[in-house]
Amino acid sequence: MHLFPRLLGIVCFLPLLNGGTVAQTITLDEGEFRLTVAGREVGSETFTIRQNGTGMNAIIIAQGRVNAAPTEGAQELSASLEVAGATLRPIAYQVAVQGAQQERIAGRVVGGRFSARIFSPAGEMMREYLASEGAVLLDEGVAHHYYFLARRLADGRVRVPLIVPRQSRQVTASVTEQGSETVTVAGQRVEGRRLVVQIEGSAERHVWVDAQGRVLRLEIPARNYSAERKALPG
Repeated sequence: MHLFPRLLGIVCFLPLLNGGTVAQTITLDEGEFRLTVAGREVGSETFTIRQNGTGMNAIIIAQGRVNAAPTEGAQELSASLEVAGATLRPIAYQVAVQGAQQERIAGRVVGGRFSARIFSPAGEMMREYLASEGAVLLDEGVAHHYYFLARRLADGRVRVPLIVPRQSRQVTASVTEQGSETVTVAGQRVEGRRLVVQIEGSAERHVWVDAQGRVLRLEIPARNYSAERKALPG
């Protein structure tokens, strides 16, 4: 039997009902990124971010699919992230990766720890590690997750704990807001806030977001990598 049936490539919606009542669901962002390495298009990322409820009762579901064919081989990633409340606290995360490095992760944040079941060709294992208060879940290779980082920031330099599920660890990021800049998105010049994200043990990221925190462009200069929206946010 194939390790990941097609069913696992479809990440299910997490529950959006609370106490049997149905709250209004709104779309915070949706779109598609063009992924390039050294100017060569290598894939795309499609995503939606939807909110149900308001204030401390809010639940936000971010779902995305990344199809990429970098030098190490083609890869398809499906991800679903659930966060809660005005603080955007991560609750649950699922990710399925198919391609050269197959794996599936299903994790939850409980009592200040991220507990995950990891399935791979080698078998099943459990991982548990720190999930600090105020942490943001930011998985490797998922551009739309930077929306949640941008929503957390005040002006100036900030240190933020990051949960990185595909690396099975929490790291610290230093985020510096560089102010408003003009950035090209879908062939148009628009204003965006530039964030410089320095992640412990990883390459520096440059992220441009609009006034609502929606990601316009992501660059990782050390990898010649960029993710650029194909159209401006609606």
